[in-house]
Amino acid sequence: MNTFISIGLPAILAISLVLLLNPIASSQTSFGQTNQTNQTSGQNTTQQAQQQLDQANQQKQQAEQQLQQAEQQLQQSNQTQQQSNQSKQQAPEMNEKLLNYTNAAILALNEDNTSAAQDSLVQIQNALINASGKQVVVVPAPAVAPSSSDDEDSE
Repeated sequence: MNTFISIGLPAILAISLVLLLNPIASSQTSFGQTNQTNQTSGQNTTQQAQQQLDQANQQKQQAEQQLQQAEQQLQQSNQTQQQSNQSKQQAPEMNEKLLNYTNAAILALNEDNTSAAQDSLVQIQNALINASGKQVVVVPAPAVAPSSSDDEDSE
């Protein structure tokens, strides 16, 4: 019986210790799994938040580009409107000048005053050149050589 106690008692104690410590080990494993699950969940949440932030930044950049385009279009529209307004302001004055010059040319031609008619035509031409806002080279009529087709027509 002493042998049983000397061999059996340590074996029983060892088994008891294993059984007692086993729930602790299993709870640590469970805690570790829970902690790992929480870490994975936290990583997923962080990744989702980063993706949402990236998408928001892309949308912000697109909105900024659209705003810049709209501002450019507005600026172009304003320039066109200003040019149109300037043209509208100049048009009545130009019309009046041209009418005065043509009237003077007609009166000069009625009086057989070709030099006065020619002066009026030059004034009309200059007014039109100034109104165009472009550089124009005026070639006097006598300096223009008739084309060969004009010569054939006259024969």
